[in-house]
Amino acid sequence: MRKFIPLSSLLLALLISGCQSYSSPGLETNPIPTFINVALDAELSIKQISPNAYEITHAYPWPANALLVEMADGSLVLVDTPYTPAATQQVIEWAEARFGERQITAINGHFHVDNLGGNAYLVEQGIPVYGSDLTVQLLAERGEANRAQTVAWLENSGQQHYADGHAAIPLVPPTHTFPLEDGLKLQFGDKVVQIIYPGPAHSLDNVVVYFPDYRLMFGGCMIQSGEEIGNTADADLEAWPASVEHLRQYDFDILVPGHGDRLDPALLDHTLDVLAKTE
Repeated sequence: MRKFIPLSSLLLALLISGCQSYSSPGLETNPIPTFINVALDAELSIKQISPNAYEITHAYPWPANALLVEMADGSLVLVDTPYTPAATQQVIEWAEARFGERQITAINGHFHVDNLGGNAYLVEQGIPVYGSDLTVQLLAERGEANRAQTVAWLENSGQQHYADGHAAIPLVPPTHTFPLEDGLKLQFGDKVVQIIYPGPAHSLDNVVVYFPDYRLMFGGCMIQSGEEIGNTADADLEAWPASVEHLRQYDFDILVPGHGDRLDPALLDHTLDVLAKTE
């Protein structure tokens, strides 16, 4: 089993301060844990969104979300990665400080860098990374073109620091693949995690990751929380609404988008509204 590099004393202090509990004075009740909200650095933060789920947000420079879920058997599931291997290492080290040494499984939602830019670190550490066969194909076919487009956007907006950073991110594919149309079920003790292909939307290969026992869905970039649709370079705008509608058959209380702070199931309707304005 892999070993982790210990966090700094500062990060441990942040972790401890974020995990304090409280109870009402004079009442003999079990302490209620305070959900944590930790800034690992100026660009990277982790926010607890349920008793066993943590939203990771990396602004490099555009804020993008990933998800870390503690399963009942003690395993950790990481859905998407921060943009860079270095930021992904910070998240894994934080997880070691919080949970101790655990088995980790990673999942890539699609082939863009805000989904798999941290793969190089995960693969180096021997962490299995799951992704679809189309994600591997599109990364090989379009990965460098997407990188060039991103670097150009950043340079044109005067953000040379980030342009240089994106130019250096290794584009490493997932190590464990599955047929996109079939999706995949992963078993963790008596709990399952479902990787579901709802159809093309933000990209041709975008999948969602469903935790049915926790009523939690990671919708990724096909789910919109803002008022504009954003990057459509690899999108299928015609098929997108039907792909969103496909998710209504699943029961969840929390829906995590690829970008933004909203986490409610009404993001399905919001996404359809934003798409309607785009037509």
